[in-house]
Amino acid sequence: MIPQAAESAHPHCQRAITHEKPLVCNNHDKFFALTLDMFFVAGSDGYWKQMNPMCQTILGFTTEEFLAQPWIEWVHPEDRESTLNHWQTLTNCTKTISFENRYRCKDGSYKWLVWNATLCPTQQLVYALARDNTDRKQAEAAHRESEERFRLLVEGVKDYAIIMLDPLGYVVSWNSGAQRIQQYSASEIIGQHFSCFYTSEDIKLGIPEHGLKIATVEGRFEEEGWRIRKDGSQFFANVVTTALQTEDGQLRGFARVTRDVTDRKRTEETLQHANDELEKRVAERTVELTQINERLKQKIVQHKQTQAALAAETQHVTSLLLELQQTQTQLIQTEKMSSLGQLVAGVAHEINNPVSFIYGNIDYAICYLQDLMRLVKLYERYYPHPAAEIEKEMTVIDLDFLMADMPKLLTSMKAGTNRIRQVVLSLQKFLKAEQAEMKPADLHEGLESTLMILQHRLNPTANRPEITIIKDYGLLAMVDCYAGQINQVFMNLLTNAIDVLEESHSSRNTPLQIKISTEIQELSSDRSGSKNLQKNFYAVIRIADNGPGMTPEVYRRLFDPFFTTKPVGKGTGLGLSISYQIIVENHGGQLTCKSELGKGSEFSIAIPVRRFGRVDLELELEHILSELPQPQMETY
Repeated sequence: MIPQAAESAHPHCQRAITHEKPLVCNNHDKFFALTLDMFFVAGSDGYWKQMNPMCQTILGFTTEEFLAQPWIEWVHPEDRESTLNHWQTLTNCTKTISFENRYRCKDGSYKWLVWNATLCPTQQLVYALARDNTDRKQAEAAHRESEERFRLLVEGVKDYAIIMLDPLGYVVSWNSGAQRIQQYSASEIIGQHFSCFYTSEDIKLGIPEHGLKIATVEGRFEEEGWRIRKDGSQFFANVVTTALQTEDGQLRGFARVTRDVTDRKRTEETLQHANDELEKRVAERTVELTQINERLKQKIVQHKQTQAALAAETQHVTSLLLELQQTQTQLIQTEKMSSLGQLVAGVAHEINNPVSFIYGNIDYAICYLQDLMRLVKLYERYYPHPAAEIEKEMTVIDLDFLMADMPKLLTSMKAGTNRIRQVVLSLQKFLKAEQAEMKPADLHEGLESTLMILQHRLNPTANRPEITIIKDYGLLAMVDCYAGQINQVFMNLLTNAIDVLEESHSSRNTPLQIKISTEIQELSSDRSGSKNLQKNFYAVIRIADNGPGMTPEVYRRLFDPFFTTKPVGKGTGLGLSISYQIIVENHGGQLTCKSELGKGSEFSIAIPVRRFGRVDLELELEHILSELPQPQMETY
């Protein structure tokens, strides 16, 4: 490395080669020993001749160990060639050269050293100063790794456009999500001003610059609006702009995250349009009813002024006014329920299709998996000693656990999809369109679909235990009715029972229960107002709770419109009134209640079985009894 030369007469050179005395003069001994850097002196034979105490402190080797081997042996094998090239330049010049390499320590590790070396031609010695640069190297490597991870993270995001702007708003970085959403490639957009994403109207209003100003002051700015793609098409975007600052508070630029929410915007516009139309229709009908009310009031005044004998007619008109007000409120409620029903029915239909596809394919997946598992077992039987690579992969994937757990996993997936199918089916049954005429319906099916929808309210919560449903179903024939209206009655009564149990739970420790019982029963009816009572067959459904019961005052006003014991905002007071109208007026049935303080409440629904006479009904029940297992008490 250092050219061979005759031994110099210089006394320092003679001492370095013979190791008889220190190479440096005594005036420099203190500086040589006290410096915090490592100081080496190398001879032309490739060995160290002298080093200061800091060399042993940092690298761990003793002076004797340093002198025993050529200095190149301490250099990392990958750095030796470059190190020799740097030191070779010392033969051609007397200037100081600088370079880096890795140097072995006593414990076998390597440290990064920064060298400053120079040749003393007269002594044929190389003087080298080394500084430990390991911490900085490691910090630089960690920083590069962190930046690479962040770059990969940003590049991997496909659903969001993540871009960086300089302080003036020019694009400096562009991820794949931005290219997908806004169609520009990185080479096309980097260096362009971000205002090119805005509409011309927004640019005239200064909206892009306004957003950057707010982000600069407040640190963050979120906005929504229409943005422009490369092809000129527009999309509705949610954009979050964050100001990036240095440690001393200087603005470095901005980070912008853009999400395409066009579908959400269109859905909101569709819902808003539907709501506007509904409000318009309600307003129009309200005006009509108001006009009718005004006309009726005028007639009442005229009747009072002209003939006192029309007092009875006046009373009739007054009751008609109250009925119109109730009809108006019920009309608004019906319109809202109709719109909600159409929306939920559409969603249930959309969910049912993919769920049915998944559910139908899980059985095939289980069969295919069983075939593959049998094949694997055959391989294990006839090839008990697989290749090392296969054996390693079997260990990595934990084949035994996989073989045991995969069928359980698919079975669990099947159970989950079946649960979704049952919920969707219950929604579809519950929200069936109102029929123009009565049709035969299975009331048990209506009860089950209603319970399925309310299941989430029966589950235990942090404030109360589970509400148990006790089902005591008898035999019911098909009943001619408006199935959708009957389901609404079931929903109202069950919801009220759940509300009562939730409100009264804190004051008692008894289990929360709702009992549903059904049967065919022969009841007396008097629809004509005569004293001759007729007996007919009715389908009777009883819904009873073990809540606190009702006071006599509440019991008397139970079916009055707009009467409610619930807090403001939790009830309209129309549920039982509408239920009474559906059962009594629309179906010619009976809706009654029994309640006693401390013993709960029981609502009884009786719907006439119009299709059958006594003999036909008995034959039908005998047929049902022969086809079905004996009824039994069921709880869940």
